Amino acid sequence: METMQELFYRDPYAREFSATVTACREGKKGFEVVLSDTAFYPEGGGQPSDEGTLGDAKVTFVKRIGSEVVHYTDKPLEVGSTVTGKLDWDRRFDNMQNHTCEHIFSGLVHQKYKFENVGFHMDPDDITVDFSGEIPMEAISELEKLVNQAITQNIDLKIEFPSEEVLQAMEYRSKKNCTEW
Repeated sequence: METMQELFYRDPYAREFSATVTACREGKKGFEVVLSDTAFYPEGGGQPSDEGTLGDAKVTFVKRIGSEVVHYTDKPLEVGSTVTGKLDWDRRFDNMQNHTCEHIFSGLVHQKYKFENVGFHMDPDDITVDFSGEIPMEAISELEKLVNQAITQNIDLKIEFPSEEVLQAMEYRSKKNCTEW
């Protein structure tokens, strides 16, 4: 469920934002910074986290821990101070496009073969998707063509956070319980 700390959902195209530092603690991977709001997307769902800067501190990794979005930085930030966050936009936009394409590809595989997506991983050079069955090699180029056709149609995408009542009436495919998001 969305919290006030998730500008990345409210405005996924935000490249820069201001927020208040609500916590900063030294950790094993640098400093762990929590903000009042953030445009930095945390690692999750197979998608790597955003990177960028908070003031003059470099953001190297972002992770959701419980209800907090934790930004790992190379230097401490003063609690109570206001910082400007700047995303590495090229990285974010590439990740957004690749993650969306994975959803399209997985939907087509499910539609054609009834296979479930059981794993997904993105890194800078490769994207892997694991399914509950084996896709014939000769089908890959046709699936790629269908994904590209879907992209060129420029269909509007909508991110929703349905209520429990609406969720109960919806048909959806997910490995996770939607209330855990």
